[in-house]
Amino acid sequence: MLESRSNFSWIISAAIVVAIVLFGVRWSSGILNKGPVLDEKYIIVPINDIITKGWTLKTAIDFQETKGPAMIWQYAFFGKMLGGTLNDLRLISVWSSLLCLVLLTWIAVRSSVYRKDLYFIAIGWLLLPYNLVFSEIVMGEVSFSLLSLFAVVAFIWGIQENAPASRRFLAPLLYCIAIAVALHSRIHVVALAGGICFTAFAFSGLRSWPWWVASILAGLLRIPLWVRWGGLVSPEYQTLHGLGFRLESLSYLAAAMVPFIGVFAIEGWRIAKSKAIILSSFIVGVLLVLFAMPILDVPEVIDYVNNSERFQGIAATLVKRISSNGAVQQGVLALLAGIGLSGLAGLWVCKDKTRLVGSITFWSLTFGWLLYAMTRGFVFDRFLLTWSFLLPIVWFKILPKWLLIPQYVLLAVIAAWLSVTWL
Repeated sequence: MLESRSNFSWIISAAIVVAIVLFGVRWSSGILNKGPVLDEKYIIVPINDIITKGWTLKTAIDFQETKGPAMIWQYAFFGKMLGGTLNDLRLISVWSSLLCLVLLTWIAVRSSVYRKDLYFIAIGWLLLPYNLVFSEIVMGEVSFSLLSLFAVVAFIWGIQENAPASRRFLAPLLYCIAIAVALHSRIHVVALAGGICFTAFAFSGLRSWPWWVASILAGLLRIPLWVRWGGLVSPEYQTLHGLGFRLESLSYLAAAMVPFIGVFAIEGWRIAKSKAIILSSFIVGVLLVLFAMPILDVPEVIDYVNNSERFQGIAATLVKRISSNGAVQQGVLALLAGIGLSGLAGLWVCKDKTRLVGSITFWSLTFGWLLYAMTRGFVFDRFLLTWSFLLPIVWFKILPKWLLIPQYVLLAVIAAWLSVTWL
């Protein structure tokens, strides 16, 4: 009991640290004096419609945006309570990020991370690529991560071998609700559901069936919205996101993985008895880019009529800054893709050090990456954040200090650069 109270105190302490940083960035940066940044100009339209026109079928369901109703509704509901301005809506993101940190540290404690070590988890949460920026503006990633974390909490709470019968029923039910709501925010949660189901099977075998059933039921609940919209997103945006087959998406996201999990290529290589999986993954990443090089040039205007594609983010920016020569860009991106996939393989080699959390993260990233072979439209590095929210625990549990510190330094540089650029 005393140990639980102690860990609770450290969780609150870690949350206070994150709150100081988030509110410090909010007040010290120029974000409160800025108009819409990134995708805010699109996202706030349906939110403001609900706030100003009220809750109707047209405003709450038949709006035009790539995000689903679950994301729009929570910002509209709480935003109106706070005042309805852009900065009021941004405040919801700050509080969502804080709640994410509380759930993440709860998971960390159940992954045997205790006391002052929870500060490493808090710092990792702040340094996740794009997360600091998205915690300050109206974007879907932070609120989506909150729903995803609720699903993981329900899973970890219910998967324990000695869990009472009531919990074994209630936990999958809560998980189903969290996944269903998240599906009505972003389709990306499909990869997380797959990761949890595979992890449950590895942990419990055939007794994992409640998690599979809960995932299927949650997926079925998304069908009515799919039918009403006629696709993954609302009709006006279906040229930007939809189903299709494209290897270039895999090429680009493999390269984009480097800041997130590239470091595991080193640790995986160090501890693996056979280096074949790391080496072969590197070769696959390089070959992907050589055979399916994404076009990194970005048109100035978004085409809402014809199918179009964009590959944007940290990886594309780095490649284009290194050289404007097409061959050099392809070579650099191929190298990054090789490192990214070898990092994914390294995570597989190391994942047992973190038990449930490492397995969920590996499978979620793998399924998320593979799902993009079946899509067309825009691909951004930030999509990886939707499957990487458990990484602060994985980094701390797996990486030795001589790798963890450089990883955090690299992430701090990226976070500072993105913050200066957008905030």
